[in-house]
Amino acid sequence: MKPSILFRAGSVAACFLYAAMPSESEAQPRGYNYDEAKVPEYRLPDPLVCLDGSKVTDAETWRAKRRPEVLRLFEDHVYGRSPGKPEEMRFEVVEEGAEALGGKAVRRQVVLHLGKGEKALAVNLLLYLPKGALKPSPGFLTLNFRGNHTTHADPGIRITKAWVPNDNGAKDHRATEAGRGARSSRWAIETIVSRGYAFGSIYCGDVDPDFHDGYKNGPHALFPPKDPAKRKPTDWASIAGWAWGLSRGLDYLETDGDVDATRVAVMGHSRLGKTSLWAGAADERFALVVSN
Repeated sequence: MKPSILFRAGSVAACFLYAAMPSESEAQPRGYNYDEAKVPEYRLPDPLVCLDGSKVTDAETWRAKRRPEVLRLFEDHVYGRSPGKPEEMRFEVVEEGAEALGGKAVRRQVVLHLGKGEKALAVNLLLYLPKGALKPSPGFLTLNFRGNHTTHADPGIRITKAWVPNDNGAKDHRATEAGRGARSSRWAIETIVSRGYAFGSIYCGDVDPDFHDGYKNGPHALFPPKDPAKRKPTDWASIAGWAWGLSRGLDYLETDGDVDATRVAVMGHSRLGKTSLWAGAADERFALVVSN
């Protein structure tokens, strides 16, 4: 990105960040330590010293040698190792609204069909494009916690059929019309679009439902280990799975002529903020990361 684009992107991102709001309940599990005084002594590796002891003194050494080492450390000790694209992947535009957001935007809804068979995923991408743009638009790609329909009151947004937590109008873990726009205050969609950017969002539960089932659903089912009963410490879990889903969203954006896929920022909040950080680190096609 050019500096001016980065400045504008940062300004829009700042509008997006969720101010004065409670944290996601899932981000505060019981039994974890939040007291710094109870953390045992540890020493973090120097990011500019390679595993063989040599120092990083130029950009080439960082990119070719040290960066892959640091990435592997995070894979092995934090997020797990993620696979690449599924062998079977196709995109289906299922809805388009030419006069969305009061005529400011084009609304496009796309299903990302990932994998095949009974374990295949159908991931729904909600995309808003600036109306009348003269060239492909840079944009933001995000994950949301409760369904695309909760990000805006737009009646044209499809309601997710995936498992959702029982809040924001959901009943028996199924989303309802009552949840439409329930979390719109957290999303500056109209501001983003009015400034010439595209906005895309995917419900994280479309990628990997936010409950523990022993890694039998979501993308983990597409790439099962040889022995599901013996997961390795380096096997991926939900954050890596969600980041993998963001990369699949970018795969689609690269095929959409209305989006400049070389200038897409990945953005998220809370655990999805951590997800956006990992997505941006693991997939360098993302031009910018905004983690709240």
